[in-house]
Amino acid sequence: MKIISKPIQAIIWFKEKEHPQPLKFRFLSDDASYVTIKIDRIVEILPQKIAGNRSLIYRCQSIMENREFRYELKYLLDENRWLLYKL
Repeated sequence: MKIISKPIQAIIWFKEKEHPQPLKFRFLSDDASYVTIKIDRIVEILPQKIAGNRSLIYRCQSIMENREFRYELKYLLDENRWLLYKL
């Protein structure tokens, strides 16, 4: 996977005393159009702390055009923002 670290807009489900669960997200592609991706499955959620910045890494998969894609989303806890981290 390649690190791209693009900001995304996401729809999130919050449950009481659990990690936030992303349902779908969109990002601005290179041709200035939005690409929307529905998250089919969250494989695992990993807490991470780098240089004092706490985050959660979500390893996800989705099916697009009859192909399975794996990618990682990153939730920065202190900044309350989401990134498409690896693709």
